[in-house]
Amino acid sequence: MNIAEATVQIEGAIKAYLAQDEAGLDLIPPQMQRPILMMGPPGIGKTAIVGQIAERMGINFVSYSITHHTRQSALGLPFIAEASFGGKTYRVSRYTMSEIIATVHDAIEDSQVREGILFLDEVNCASETLMPSMLQFLQYKSFGPHRLPTGWVIVCAGNPPEYNRAAREFDPAMTDRLKRIDIEPNLDAWMSYATTQAVHPAITSYLANKPKNFYKVRTGVHGARMVTARGWEDLSRMMRACRHEGIAVNQNLVSQYLQDREVAEDFSLYLELFSKYEDDYKIQDILAGTAKGEISRRAKEASFDERIALVNLLLNALLDEVHELDGATRALRGARKTVDDIAEQAREQASHEWAHRLDERAQKRREHSEEARAKGTASEARLRELVGEARLLDALRRTLLQSTELGAKGSQDARVVCSEVLDAQESSLAARASRISSEVERVLDFLDGCFGDGQEMLVFTTHLAVDPAFMRLASMHGAASFTRHSRALMLHERGLDLLDTADRLVEQGAGATGVANRREPSRPPSK
Repeated sequence: MNIAEATVQIEGAIKAYLAQDEAGLDLIPPQMQRPILMMGPPGIGKTAIVGQIAERMGINFVSYSITHHTRQSALGLPFIAEASFGGKTYRVSRYTMSEIIATVHDAIEDSQVREGILFLDEVNCASETLMPSMLQFLQYKSFGPHRLPTGWVIVCAGNPPEYNRAAREFDPAMTDRLKRIDIEPNLDAWMSYATTQAVHPAITSYLANKPKNFYKVRTGVHGARMVTARGWEDLSRMMRACRHEGIAVNQNLVSQYLQDREVAEDFSLYLELFSKYEDDYKIQDILAGTAKGEISRRAKEASFDERIALVNLLLNALLDEVHELDGATRALRGARKTVDDIAEQAREQASHEWAHRLDERAQKRREHSEEARAKGTASEARLRELVGEARLLDALRRTLLQSTELGAKGSQDARVVCSEVLDAQESSLAARASRISSEVERVLDFLDGCFGDGQEMLVFTTHLAVDPAFMRLASMHGAASFTRHSRALMLHERGLDLLDTADRLVEQGAGATGVANRREPSRPPSK
């Protein structure tokens, strides 16, 4: 199955493992909760999807690569202790707690959330001395006498032996104790992900024309030559950073990420051509509706490859704006909720106390953002939301402190001041949304005039319809031309379905809703 299908399967399994009946008993007893084993080639996003599932579900995520462990670090170090048996005292061997199990307990203490995912990468590449203990852990969820806490699910990942010479196959008896999911690289699934993650349009355009170059692993005289989904995404981020800093992107840089000479050369040549398209087509003029007739004429006469490049350039420009707006809107919603919470807890306190509480909440958002960045567990949208909310709370704090200098204000006055700042922000975002909606209309009119309802329009509207942030914008602020074209292509209803699904996942990640019959993760008390 592809990575998108695997995500659904893994998230469903974790919810089932955490589910309880009305009496508080596990629907699937811990000893029958098979560890989930993802098997697939390297670089297709196995680690990332598990971290994102934990983020959405609001549970802990602890990740280890087994190849970095010895038997001693995984099982614990031996020490001599005394014990009494039958009235006699003996010196016996004991083990310190496993580093892995200890880290799980640390995560529980830090978050005050009992549930979590323990992710073990390259599990079938453990050393010969560690493998017996590893197999015991997968079967019985314990390293020696130290058990994995209740409420934790084991998810493993491994590479088939053809991709890793250190990998080994599990024997049939062990495989029968695992929930195995085989994952294959899939361009269609990755392209949907790439749109929401703002992957560089040159990459998405290139892969649309050269799908066979999406994923390659070749064994040659000088070792393996690889092109992976991870490589394309990492290259995209480097290309955007280079553009921001004015650094040239050439074949030497490309080949550091696409480690197949033929693909690296081919993409480098395409990138030069794509950069020329970017210069020739005045994208901002098209968005503003001021593009000259010669641009339309060139688009009509262009080859199909050039037309798709143009469509991706337009999508990139629009969706960058849409995602920034969506993150700012979510940040505003979070800031309003924070203000409501403080108003409930600090009814009789002056505005300087409000400023202190706002500063605490902003610091927590920054810490959450830094932790998520370090672990790689949060999506770009979630990080944008956390950073935006922290900035809004800082702005509210500064405004309150300035107001306090003019005279003491009580809790009610402080709330009014905060509401005024947030109302002004909401008006600004509404104006941005209206401007972006107008740009979408202009781009659709441009594409309609150039290509009608051809494949170019299909590519454009399909990408918009599967983007949750855009569908939220369209449903709230309207997009008449998009609705007309997407209905003609039977995409509108699909987009709304995806929007509903995305919103439900966001609510789950924020802890706003719980999974039916799932034990509720404990939370730290509000300060």
